[in-house]
Amino acid sequence: MKKTAITALLVMATSSANASPNMQGYYQSKELINYAVNKIQQNKAEYFMLDYALTLPASNEAQIAEYNTAIGYFQAHNTDVSEDVFINIVNKVNPSALDDQFVCRVDIKGTNHATSKTKLAYIAKRGQVCDANYDSEPRAISQVGTKISFFRRWDFDPTSPHFDIQSYDIDELSGREVITQDYFLKFEGHWIGTSVRVIKADVKMDSGHNETSYDVASYRELGARIGQIPGGNSLLYSDHPYFVAEDNLDSPVDRSVKAVTQTTFNTVSIIEGPYNGRNLHTEKAHYEINRDYVKPYLLDNLNTLYLVSDPQFFAIDSSLTGPYDSSVWRDETSEAKGGDWVAHAFNNTHNIVSFSPTYCMIEDIAEGRPVIEYLSADGDSLFNPAMDKCQVYQPGTVAKEYTHFTNADGIDLAVESLRQSAKDIIDVRTQHPQGNEALLTVDDVNAMLDSPRYQDIKKELSQRYSWSKPYDILK
Repeated sequence: MKKTAITALLVMATSSANASPNMQGYYQSKELINYAVNKIQQNKAEYFMLDYALTLPASNEAQIAEYNTAIGYFQAHNTDVSEDVFINIVNKVNPSALDDQFVCRVDIKGTNHATSKTKLAYIAKRGQVCDANYDSEPRAISQVGTKISFFRRWDFDPTSPHFDIQSYDIDELSGREVITQDYFLKFEGHWIGTSVRVIKADVKMDSGHNETSYDVASYRELGARIGQIPGGNSLLYSDHPYFVAEDNLDSPVDRSVKAVTQTTFNTVSIIEGPYNGRNLHTEKAHYEINRDYVKPYLLDNLNTLYLVSDPQFFAIDSSLTGPYDSSVWRDETSEAKGGDWVAHAFNNTHNIVSFSPTYCMIEDIAEGRPVIEYLSADGDSLFNPAMDKCQVYQPGTVAKEYTHFTNADGIDLAVESLRQSAKDIIDVRTQHPQGNEALLTVDDVNAMLDSPRYQDIKKELSQRYSWSKPYDILK
């Protein structure tokens, strides 16, 4: 089978099973591309024995899969990975795969393609009778047509197993690649989780050369509200498939594909839970909408950094009537100079989740100063100085120094390692006007919800949650 090229980031052995990094809008879309590809590469190493098992003939009884043969098959299809590197990878994620193993290889007819069969493989025991019931196995792999799917069951939750599913499908002629990731668990009788879909394709430009386009979407299902636990769902998507290129004069032949600066990134959430904003105060179901406009920012080294120029937010009752909040993150408003745009760009760029540094803390990082958070004397509240008063002492506050921040992967980022990024974001913050785009309105939200693209993507990614087995890899 054709393989996606394995890069230096082949395996993130400590990566989370959850497919949705803790980022917003465009920044999340960008991260999901790397996350999805790297997760598939990790699976190719972790499941190498089962990948090889797909080449074995089907049998109603477990058969032996030899390690030496399986690793030879892997290396033949991944020539850029040495055996030493491969063994190191597998030792981190699945050391039991470094021995001969019994496997079940099963063919299932008529599951998805009337004229083809679905191949299934999973680790077994000597003498085990093989069938299509893989649900209780820790790992399984399937091939349906050209689509390869990886199944992982986690039993660390005593109330319900968790299921981690990935798939990739490559069109040999066009090179179009579809990667999906799903993470499911049952909570209070309902399936909840996250579903991600990334489509990579070659797009021909008017100049004759090709660019890579991306169509990224992420759906999250929270289920119904239970007590103080919010419910609802959310969908991240872009208005168009997009490509990233610095030549603004070259256009794609397929006009439905846009430059990253010519589309918007939307997150539509219906939340069953409380919201307290400037105008809207509710305990009922309501919409929370994020819309991102992206612009290119030129750095001192002449490289281009793509950031969200206008990160917009909108909240309204689920009836789409009544009071609403509509705002945008800006460094300066008529009421404050909080540096909110810089903080939003910096914290999303680095996927920081432990504590979101303020503008003045980011300025501390950029200038190489001690990174200080100012708290009230009782430590209960944060004091956020104005952008032009970062070095002005405020009586009654207590300083707390930070030497690192933690990202969503659990990695500690030393402030020294963030200095150039902090400097770049502060330096370019005025290259494009902040808040220049029209704020979201009720009409905009209605048009968004009625759009075929939003409805089609939501239907595509949410459908599994109505299945009795949303983790099914035989379809």
